[in-house]
Amino acid sequence: MIYAGFWRRAVAFILDMLIVAIPTTLVFGPMVALETVALGVDPTRLSATQASLLGATVFSWQLVSIVLTWLYFAFFESGKKQSTWGKRLLGIKVVGKNGQRISFARATGRFFAKTISYLIFYIGFIMAGFTNRKRALHDMVAETYVVKKTYEEGQELPETKSHLGWLIVISIVWALFLIGSLFLSARLSITPTQQAAADAAAFMENLARQGSGLNAPLRTDGATFFFTPEGYRAVVTDPVSGNKFTLFLQNGTNETCCQAFPFGDCKETGLPECK
Repeated sequence: MIYAGFWRRAVAFILDMLIVAIPTTLVFGPMVALETVALGVDPTRLSATQASLLGATVFSWQLVSIVLTWLYFAFFESGKKQSTWGKRLLGIKVVGKNGQRISFARATGRFFAKTISYLIFYIGFIMAGFTNRKRALHDMVAETYVVKKTYEEGQELPETKSHLGWLIVISIVWALFLIGSLFLSARLSITPTQQAAADAAAFMENLARQGSGLNAPLRTDGATFFFTPEGYRAVVTDPVSGNKFTLFLQNGTNETCCQAFPFGDCKETGLPECK
């Protein structure tokens, strides 16, 4: 087969991304680290000015990375070798719909068409393993093919068998895996303080939905709940510091807020501060 398979293309892509990431990381990585040290504060608690300074550096890093990556792929794939360094190591190259060398403009379009694949959970890249002529989504958009380096211009680009059924099944499984990973990551990123506040807030909101008043303080693990004419209150013990903070759910609302955190910051609860 003259076409490059999915795994060969995947390894070449990983190598290319490492190649283009090295120079920007060597330049901007130390800059971000030095700025953080110079500010001398917790990066999560920066002032507006400090956040703007650090944000500008990070934004510049991202912008330069995008431009450098675009020029790298477009220049080499439209060049004489028709392949990036990663593709050369794996013995593959990019050709046009008639097997010819592609232009810089077409290589640019092919590069930015990959954005669609990123937005649909990378499924556009997975397509290269199951479609006719082993084409990824960006190949279809740019009318290009990825072939082995032994291919010569003018050779036929034959049809191959597609496996659309397997593509659908694997795409669904992959999308579910990514969505599950995002939910798990979000769950693991919640701090113990935020979890305690969220549990207490959910408990009060459930009481409010049921219309349950409390004749006496209700104590549960780490929290004490009260019912007042204004609404529900909870005094929660911070599992990290052992200090207590107060949450409030006003009558007629469905959003719990942080009323007081005497020895901490309401931001640590993940809930808005009561106005």
